[in-house]
Amino acid sequence: MQPHTASTRISQADIRRQRYKRNERNREFYDCIRDIVHHPVVLRMKEYAQHCDTDCYEHCLNVAYQNFCICKRLGLDARSAARGGMLHDLFLYDWRGHSRKTGDRLHAITHPVAAYRNARKYFSLNPVEREVIAKHMWPLSVFPPRYPETYVICLTDKYCGSMEILDHYSRVWKKWKPAAPLAHAMEKAVKKYPRIRDLQEILPELDSMERAAVPASFFGKRRHPSAGLSHGSGRSRDWGQGRAKV
Repeated sequence: MQPHTASTRISQADIRRQRYKRNERNREFYDCIRDIVHHPVVLRMKEYAQHCDTDCYEHCLNVAYQNFCICKRLGLDARSAARGGMLHDLFLYDWRGHSRKTGDRLHAITHPVAAYRNARKYFSLNPVEREVIAKHMWPLSVFPPRYPETYVICLTDKYCGSMEILDHYSRVWKKWKPAAPLAHAMEKAVKKYPRIRDLQEILPELDSMERAAVPASFFGKRRHPSAGLSHGSGRSRDWGQGRAKV
């Protein structure tokens, strides 16, 4: 067994320091969105699919976290970016069947407006939060953003969505031999993505009662035949892959 050197002790101290900073950052993030994440209307996002086997709530949580980390590092309004990110897809409908029911075939353009209308009913929004929600699909929106926080979500939303899709298909295609090499490359990319599936992953000390109060997600329900829900993949979700590294 090798003796501990000064460099090893310094390295361990650095690791402890980084862990402390990470925990502080995660607590600050949670404080920004505490009144949002447990709101009954926001929890309804768990009932709707977003990207493959990711529901709207999980997608918004990931975008909000990325917004917060990036804006904090850039010296921007990280609080507003996190809050706007948590509400940016609060459109509250199944977009896959939306066009058949309503005739609206422009979900990519119209859903930010629907999310904004729902968000302002239940939350007091500042100008940055309003724009982050309403213009997160720019350049599909007519007018360009005024605030740098909105440009951040235009990138984080696409990044998170892409990683959620890669995560899904890396597991599906891994079972198909001709696509296995591509699936392996996709899996490696996804492992670098700091994905959050629930708040306990970044804040384990959260009260377990809070966790118990959160209803099961759409994709948690569909695993049970009695729920009468199904998914195009016809496959249960593997929650053990690509857990968050925060």
